[in-house]
Amino acid sequence: MAIVVPRRAEKLRVPCCSCCTSHCIGHSFIRRGFTCTEASRGVSGARSLGILFGRGDRSTKDVKMFNLFPSKPKSASGEGRPLQGYKITDVERSRKFGVAADSLRMLRAKASEKFKIAECRVYLAQDGVEVTDEEYFRTLPAQTLFVVADKDTVVRTDFELMYNAIKSAHTDLLHAGELAQQFVSNNQPEISKILFNAQRGRDDLIQRSARTEHAEWFQGIDDRGMKTKEEVMKRRGQDRIRGYFYKTKDELTKCSMYRASPVARELIDEMLELFRQLLVGFDYFSCMFDRSCQRRVELKEEPVADDEPDAQQRIPPKRLKLLVQNSLGTNCRVDAYNVALCSELGDFRCMGVWKEERCRYVSHRINPYASRENLILFQVWNLDHQIEISRTVLPSILDNVERMVSSQGNAICKLHRRKGKSLSVITYFLELFTLSNLKLVHIVCHDKSMHELISNGAIICDRCEEYKYIKQFQRNLRSGKDALL
Repeated sequence: MAIVVPRRAEKLRVPCCSCCTSHCIGHSFIRRGFTCTEASRGVSGARSLGILFGRGDRSTKDVKMFNLFPSKPKSASGEGRPLQGYKITDVERSRKFGVAADSLRMLRAKASEKFKIAECRVYLAQDGVEVTDEEYFRTLPAQTLFVVADKDTVVRTDFELMYNAIKSAHTDLLHAGELAQQFVSNNQPEISKILFNAQRGRDDLIQRSARTEHAEWFQGIDDRGMKTKEEVMKRRGQDRIRGYFYKTKDELTKCSMYRASPVARELIDEMLELFRQLLVGFDYFSCMFDRSCQRRVELKEEPVADDEPDAQQRIPPKRLKLLVQNSLGTNCRVDAYNVALCSELGDFRCMGVWKEERCRYVSHRINPYASRENLILFQVWNLDHQIEISRTVLPSILDNVERMVSSQGNAICKLHRRKGKSLSVITYFLELFTLSNLKLVHIVCHDKSMHELISNGAIICDRCEEYKYIKQFQRNLRSGKDALL
C-alpha cells in the first residue's frame, strides 16, 4: 500500500479533533507533528499491517520498523562528504572546467563527460602524479588542478610545458647557455686560473695602503695629510666616537637642572671632563677601524698616537694622551675594548641585531679597504648601542644627578647602603663609547625600535672600587700634569 508522506503540523502534541485520545495511534502521529487527517491515513495504513496495539510510542516505532516513512538515501559515495570544487584540463591545457565532486569516482565521471573520454585518468598538473586512490584524493585541497587523459596519453607537467614554450621562443639563448657550460667543463684549468688571477688582483688592491699606490680609493678625500688608508679609517672611527661625546655633552648641559643647580653643574662638568680625558687617552678608539692595529678582540696594545683638536688644553694633545695612559693603572676596565673590529686585510663582519649573539646573514661582510665604492657603502654601517644612549643611558645619568642634588637624601649607594659620593663614571663611559655596549651592524641589522635593556650606571660611595679607581686616576693625572708643567 502506498503511504503519502505527511506534512508537519504547526503545533505539536495538540489533538485537532475529539476522536484523538492520549492512547491512540492518531495521537501518536499528532505528537510527531501531523494533522488529524494525516494521522488517520497513517492509522489506516498501520491497521492494514496489524500494528494497532499498545501505546503511541510503540506504534510509531513499529511504523518505522516497516519503513512507512523512509529517510533520505545517502550519497552514492557512501561517505557523506560535502562537495568540493576542483579544476580539470586536457593534456594541452587548451580547455579548463570547474567541477564539484565529493569523490574520485564522481570527478572521473564528470571529467569523462566534459572531455568525451570513455576511460579517463586524472593526474596532478603540478608534478604529473596519477591519482587512483580515494583516500589520497580526500587529502587534496579544493581548487586542485587535474589533467584529464586517456590511458595511452603521456602527460606533461606544468614545468615541462613552460620549459618547452621558453625553449621554442628562445632557442638561441638556451643554445648559448649550453655552449658556455660545455666550454667551462672543457676548460676548467684555464677558467680556474683566470678566476684566481682576478681574485689576486683584488687582493693586491686591498693590500695597497699609500695614496700613491691606490689613488682611486682616495678620490673625494681632500685632507692631503692622510697619506694611507689606515689613517683615513682611524679618523672615521674617531669621528663616530666624537659624535657620541658631543651628543652626550649637549644633552647633559642643556637640561634645566644643569643651569639651575650649581651642585648638578659641578657633577656633570666633572663627569664630562673625565669622559674627555679617557677618550683622549684611548685616542677616541681610533683602532676600531684600523687594520694595522694588532689588537683584535682580547689582544692588547698601546693605542696609536694621533692629534686631539682641543684648543683649551695647555698640555699638547699627544702628551696629554700619554699622560692619561700612564695614569690609567693596571686595573682599567676600558683597556679591554680598545681593539680593532676588522681582520688584517680589513674585512668587517656584521655583529648582528642588538639582542642576538651573531648576525644571521653570511652576506653581511664588507672590506672598505678594497675600493672607493666599499668605503662609501661602509658609511651606512652603524655602531649600534645595545643599551640605548638617548632612551636609557643619558636619562639614567640625569636621574642619578637629580638624586645627588636632592635634599631628601635619596643619593644612597645600593651596594654598601651608604651616602653616595659620585656617579659610576667608568660604567657610563663603557656604555656610551666602547665596544662593551657597541655593535658594528649592517643597516639591515640596525634595529631602531626600543631596546629592552637598562643602564648599569649608579650612585657610588667611597667604599666602591670604581670610586677609588676614579680618585686614584685623578691624583695620578694631576701629579703628571704638575710634572709636565
